[in-house]
Amino acid sequence: MELTLTAPAKVNLHLKVLGRRPDGYHELVTLMQPLSLGDELMLSDQADGLEFSCDDPALVENNLVTRAARAFFSAAGLPPRARLHLVKRVPVAAGLGGGSSDAAAALLGLNRLHGQPLTPTALWDLARGLGADVPFFLGRVTALCSGVGELVEPWPGYPLLDYVLVNPGLAVSTAWVYGQFDLAWTKTHGRHRINRSLSRTLPLAEVLVNDLELVTARAHPELARIKKALLEEGAWGALMSGSGPTVFGVFAEARAAEHAARRLAGMNNWWVRSCRGIGA
Repeated sequence: MELTLTAPAKVNLHLKVLGRRPDGYHELVTLMQPLSLGDELMLSDQADGLEFSCDDPALVENNLVTRAARAFFSAAGLPPRARLHLVKRVPVAAGLGGGSSDAAAALLGLNRLHGQPLTPTALWDLARGLGADVPFFLGRVTALCSGVGELVEPWPGYPLLDYVLVNPGLAVSTAWVYGQFDLAWTKTHGRHRINRSLSRTLPLAEVLVNDLELVTARAHPELARIKKALLEEGAWGALMSGSGPTVFGVFAEARAAEHAARRLAGMNNWWVRSCRGIGA
């Protein structure tokens, strides 16, 4: 049996850091939407053991896909038997959740490949152990996430937005960003809410907030230039995703996003893509 799954990227439409937990991790609340842009994971059970390959050689030795696969076979009580090949389309360490999504795709794909031995709850437990964003990617819908990101509450009916993603070609360590984050910048005192209006959406000005942007933009001033360029191309709003350095602009429609992406790609050496939100 063979499967091919897309591992969608995501953007953080809202990210507030609430405080530091006793275990050293940061408590947060974030609104995330999966994207039509993603990596591609091909899986097959025609293997004698666990085999992994990738079109990016740098990821072969250290990646979340093989960690997820080992965790799956251990939890399922099955001998490791799978061939996995990953095609990378999402930049590494870009704030778009590429590695976490790859891990979630591996869990979902292997579970299907081997007859669904694990329940959704068991998959969530494995995902939580692999990384804070991995549980979100199991559902692949817009969701409000809390805790360290592992508590996922789907937001049905949230608009699927049109985006332009811009990455200046930098890799940013999430651990470094959180390590630099000064909790004095926040005024939430451990509590934060996003009010769900009757229309199940909010004005972008109220939603597009990312506490971590303060850290990454201070280290990489080019992010401010990217935001300005996106707004000049007609974006309704622009924000850094996750710990960065990718910045996204929200556009009125797909055609406007595609036009802006072509212009920005032609004027700079940035990685630029247009895409759309996916999921219910």
